[in-house]
Amino acid sequence: MSADDHQMRAFAETWARFRALDHTLGPTPDAIETWRRGRERYALWALRVVDPVVIARIAAVAARLAGAIVPVTAAQAHVTTWVCGFPSAAPALDDDVADAIIAAQRRAVANLPCPRLVVGAPNAFATCAFLEVHDPHGDVAALRAALAIPGANEVRFAPYQPHVTVGRFGDTRPAAPIARVLAALRDGEHAAPRAVADSRLELLELDARAPDRLTTVWVSPQATTGDVDSVTPIADACGA
Repeated sequence: MSADDHQMRAFAETWARFRALDHTLGPTPDAIETWRRGRERYALWALRVVDPVVIARIAAVAARLAGAIVPVTAAQAHVTTWVCGFPSAAPALDDDVADAIIAAQRRAVANLPCPRLVVGAPNAFATCAFLEVHDPHGDVAALRAALAIPGANEVRFAPYQPHVTVGRFGDTRPAAPIARVLAALRDGEHAAPRAVADSRLELLELDARAPDRLTTVWVSPQATTGDVDSVTPIADACGA
């Protein structure tokens, strides 16, 4: 089985799991404080997606799920590629990451071309709705391999599935009505593969006290679009 076939199968399994859910998973009280344990900065690598068709698809899916999700905006479209953890000069907890590791990752990816992506059908995890992202050229896999420098341990609780978040579920509610809406969208024009060449690799940090906002702290010199000198907050609605 090719890597692309494996990815297609993984997304099909994700869709089947969502269709089998009784309820979505909304925000959990006190989850942020339990997670951050007094820390304030959380870092990850992401690809900012700048493509009008993808942006329109996000908006169209979000409109059909209005009331069920907290939607992202056009400026927030991104694909998480590696979750670093909480930056620290002297890591002490299991999800801390040394500042030196992040600096070494920057050097490792500085000259990589921005990955070519294919954005596909709507899908959902228990926590959010998203658009599938496929990697037919192996570019995302190559980027993740470059980020996996000696000593770098990604913070991950499930197998990696690249995606563009449409919106996180705002509460816990029956999943079946959402699955019906998504099923109709998966059979329509919003499922057509869209090749995306316009993206840029960014190192992002969020304020762990209010983790609905991310700030760009470094942009790849190989960025293909946009003003690379800007620092723009974007929301992490669905996690990695």
